[in-house]
Amino acid sequence: MTEFSKNLQALRKEKKVTQEQLANHLGVSAQAVSKWENGNYPESDLLPAIADFFGVSIDYLYGRGQREKTIEQAVFDAAHDCCSEEYEKTGSSEVHNDFARLIRNLQWAIQTGSWVNNTGFTEPPYDIKEYPKMASAVYDNVFFTYMGLREDNNFSLCLQSPDDKEVFEYLFKDTERLAGLFGLLSDRNNLAIITYLYTLKNGEFAGVDQIANATGINLDKVKKALNELTGSIGDPRLAAPFRYVKVVNGDKQDKVYGTEPTLGGLFMGLMMIAREYNEPPMVYKMDINCRTKSWIDRNKLKKE
Repeated sequence: MTEFSKNLQALRKEKKVTQEQLANHLGVSAQAVSKWENGNYPESDLLPAIADFFGVSIDYLYGRGQREKTIEQAVFDAAHDCCSEEYEKTGSSEVHNDFARLIRNLQWAIQTGSWVNNTGFTEPPYDIKEYPKMASAVYDNVFFTYMGLREDNNFSLCLQSPDDKEVFEYLFKDTERLAGLFGLLSDRNNLAIITYLYTLKNGEFAGVDQIANATGINLDKVKKALNELTGSIGDPRLAAPFRYVKVVNGDKQDKVYGTEPTLGGLFMGLMMIAREYNEPPMVYKMDINCRTKSWIDRNKLKKE
């Protein structure tokens, strides 16, 4: 078998297509494809179509070059290499500053690349908090992306809503749980207790007495707030942003409280967005509005 034959057969099997399917795509017979995989070569005018079908270069078909990567694979490789190299350099799996900078740069590349007048990548701005707050927003009828560009609003958000999905409409349908969530957050005592819970590290828990002493809040109010925080936010059958574990103390069980790592981080994101909403940016590095539709489709709401 030639290099061409071996590469063609390997690519076809990787793509999980039969000789007949490849032949139909190229407009040739299955016997022709079989001959190519056993040492013969196709007509030269078929080579671009074969290369395009498998997403490789013509040189690669002949074993004369590296296989071209998809953009997704290239991003994966860059992120994976950065994370691995940083671990080898620091010996720590808890802090990834280099990786965080890479992710920010990739997000900024997507943000600025959506504006066709831009001709190349430039480093994202990163201002100190003494400067006016700056952000970037890009949105059309399908997506909305937002990036904070100052050290105290360093976050990004991406919302997608294809035409056939009721993404934004659904957000406003469960008004009972929405009211419960924002009702909890409107109570200053609850916010003080949440703040204290976030001083605990992953895997650390505090008892009711300790939380009451740390916050200066009445013990009964702390108990009531913790029951609400661990049972009323989200689906009670699933993990809430705040959780408790039971500790055996003699003949009784006491509860100690902490944050749930994954949803706890999501809740912190909610607080970041709330702060951005209450203290909006003064400057936009790039604000592209191509949206023509309303955020909520009245016709979809009328279905229910």
